[in-house]
Amino acid sequence: MHKIVIKVGGSNLKDIESLKRVIALMKSYGEPVILVVSAFYGVTDKLEKTVNGMQNPMKLLRELQQLHEEVLRRFVSDRDRLARAEQVLAVCLENLKALLLSENKKEAAVANKILSFGERLSARVIQTLLDTHGAACSLALPEEIGMVTNRRFFQGSILLKKTTQNLKKSLDPGSTYVVPGFYGVSEQGETVLLGRGGSDYSAACLAHCLHAAYLDVWKDVEGYLSGDPKIISGVKKIPHLSYLEAAELSYFGARILHPRTIRPLVSGKIQIRLFNPEKHLNSGLREASTRISGEISTGTEIIKSVTGNEDITLLKLKGSGVGIKKGILAEVTGAFDEARINIRSVVTSQTAINFIFSRADAKAAGKIVDKLNPNFDFDTEIDDNIAWVAAVGQGVNQKEGIAGRIFTALAKAGINVQQIVLGASEVAVYFVVRRGLASKAAQVIHQEIFKHN
Repeated sequence: MHKIVIKVGGSNLKDIESLKRVIALMKSYGEPVILVVSAFYGVTDKLEKTVNGMQNPMKLLRELQQLHEEVLRRFVSDRDRLARAEQVLAVCLENLKALLLSENKKEAAVANKILSFGERLSARVIQTLLDTHGAACSLALPEEIGMVTNRRFFQGSILLKKTTQNLKKSLDPGSTYVVPGFYGVSEQGETVLLGRGGSDYSAACLAHCLHAAYLDVWKDVEGYLSGDPKIISGVKKIPHLSYLEAAELSYFGARILHPRTIRPLVSGKIQIRLFNPEKHLNSGLREASTRISGEISTGTEIIKSVTGNEDITLLKLKGSGVGIKKGILAEVTGAFDEARINIRSVVTSQTAINFIFSRADAKAAGKIVDKLNPNFDFDTEIDDNIAWVAAVGQGVNQKEGIAGRIFTALAKAGINVQQIVLGASEVAVYFVVRRGLASKAAQVIHQEIFKHN
């Protein structure tokens, strides 16, 4: 099957110059590959606003038609080919129009299908551009090639065994394909989204199912760094990460890969290579910005990177024995799961259970525990003024003195740590601070570890 699966994200699909680079990078491979694409930059956000009644459907349809036709007319000079491409685009937009104007557009199955149209449109346009400019390829829609998911709308998972069987029948190893990311199809034929940023996960699952050697991710960043260059000076590029290190960095806030990207790749030992099209198009794919694999690499310092996330909220359940009361944790987490609320972290003690959520889920989570409270009699408290900071590196919990250096440095800087989690992961330690202190905490740790002034 195909040796390489390629993922190109929306940040590289936002203007004419970036699309020229996509054509160039596809031609640079010189072998059959699978290209997974996101929606054009900003399109999914507009679709979501329209589903939620914040944008006029007809205005959105005009904008989408103008955007995608403008790209086609810029790159396709043959009149017949252009006419065929515009007809395909028109049919796709008509299907979207029917969904946007339906009375049940907010129902989960319908909303999932509407939000998938960013990728459905971009894949059709990009396939035409590549085919026109010497990179022959075919369109392969998830519903046609059998990318089967469960029925967990908005946050679906691809069923790898069934999808592997389907892809063997659907894809020719000698052909190049363009696949829209971000969604799959349930066994009942419903469109199921894979979560925001889920095109990375789509590509990883395809790589798993095709037994690829590499997943190449092209993004307009310099790979993984030792810290956020927007707030920390003297950051270093990280040439290699283990699967676990990359997964934890993604989970705690380094927004380079979707957090679920790593898992499908581990069993097949499939490497991820991160490339920047502005930097690597002429390198012959010899040196990625960052390479991710099952290997373990260590340098002079155990910690490879410091990252953080301010988009979180803490929900506390408090009361004598609340942490060990039979059934409480199962019932609360089950209610969160039913409401599609993702728990980012949970820490328990005799007198408290602390949940961390994304800020957007905090209000709904609070209502759920208030409804359950009469059955268990606990006090609740929501703390929205928090952030977490994580230090990631192989052996961070085994190497003596690392935690001491981190928290001594924070204490000297006058930063109070509200919660510490050490030992849950073999490659990460994280702690909670006031939101306004998160950037300073990351700077202090980076300076302590890497000795930058």
